[in-house]
Amino acid sequence: MKTLHRGLGIAAAVLISSLAIQGARAQDPAPASETLFRNVRVLDVVKGQLGAPTNVLIEGDHIAKIGGNITARWPAKVIEGGGRTLMPGMIDVHVHLTFSALTMPQMLSPDLTPEKAEEAAGRQSHDMLLRGFTAVRDAGGPIFGLKRRIDSGELIGPRVWPSGAVISQTSGHGDFRLPSERSRKFGGSVSRSELFGANFIADGTSEVLTATRENLRFGASQIKLMAGGGTSSEYDPIDVTQYTFDEMKAAADAAADWNTYVTVHAYTPRAVRRAIEAGVKCIEHGQLLDEDTLRLMADKGIWLSTQTFADDNPNMDPKRREKRREIVANNAALWTNAKKLGVKLAWGTDFLFEPELNDKQNSYLLKLKPWFTPAEILKLVTHDNAQLLALSGPRSPYAGRLGVVEEGALADLLLVDGDPLAQIDLLGDPAQNFDVIMKDGKFYKGGQ
Repeated sequence: MKTLHRGLGIAAAVLISSLAIQGARAQDPAPASETLFRNVRVLDVVKGQLGAPTNVLIEGDHIAKIGGNITARWPAKVIEGGGRTLMPGMIDVHVHLTFSALTMPQMLSPDLTPEKAEEAAGRQSHDMLLRGFTAVRDAGGPIFGLKRRIDSGELIGPRVWPSGAVISQTSGHGDFRLPSERSRKFGGSVSRSELFGANFIADGTSEVLTATRENLRFGASQIKLMAGGGTSSEYDPIDVTQYTFDEMKAAADAAADWNTYVTVHAYTPRAVRRAIEAGVKCIEHGQLLDEDTLRLMADKGIWLSTQTFADDNPNMDPKRREKRREIVANNAALWTNAKKLGVKLAWGTDFLFEPELNDKQNSYLLKLKPWFTPAEILKLVTHDNAQLLALSGPRSPYAGRLGVVEEGALADLLLVDGDPLAQIDLLGDPAQNFDVIMKDGKFYKGGQ
């Protein structure tokens, strides 16, 4: 009899537990947090048009509804737009969150630790989001730890598409060794910069494959390869071509196997043509390209991610100033010709080792005014840059559409006091003109 009672007790407990589970499943899920933007004018960056006053509902991390008589569930946050402009968050597709947070002497200091570098980069990431840049592509350097802390909410910053350590041949643009550091193949050891996560010095297809796959292992959304000389590096003149076809193809093939792509640092036609032949999908910089090479890029749908370069400063090394001279001089011709020939264009800043430049990020966007209308600038820094981010495919670290204010898109938004189509200079003063900054449906400015 005791056994029967025990069995009935167990059966009753199981039945009660089962009913409780069924009851829980039958309930509606907890409502997502909601925000209602009331009486705002939505900026259609693709058409270059500002809509009539309307309402926009945010549910969780995405835009749920635009237009109509929207009733938000309690307790929703209601933002009275007052006819202000609601536009997508801005995107910078060529940043170096760590390298731009430190000066060259700080980078070379024996006292620098990964923790100190990440702390400095974290401060710059915070400020970048508050300038209205809700997403960035980090084009090389120590990034994975910083990105994890931003994504977890421990630090404030934009969404990050990480490249990881830049991949460079010996004596290439990403060879950051001091003159006293010998090659690990000829009596030296792994360089300090490699241990720091700044770069991989990889020679031959085998090493290039390993470096590419190592970045992918850590979560790179795309791969950054150095294909030509640079202005901020010690050993490589601007005119040189870096990496053989086979080496470059090895990286492109490995990235393609992971359903993503390689982007390369390159200025010259020879370097860019080799990269395209090897399967590279995006070129960074390109200031020395001729019209034939730009036409080839347009025909093959290759992206050109380029900049409006920073002016020389009094503290700049004379060697770097001389290496930059021809590149800066050709900047205007590149924008003019690339636009004329229909090259897929993206924009970024590429600040390096000059932390004081970071505060000018918005003003560098406005340097595009000689070549683009306000509508074109707005489309470039939102929709078009988002299309380049989407080239990472399944390796993109965030699911959803960016760069537009549309139903279903991610809620990365700016509420601007004014009409940027009529006054593009509003973008140059985010502290004054961006009343709300939202990323992932969360407020980082405004919303009180």
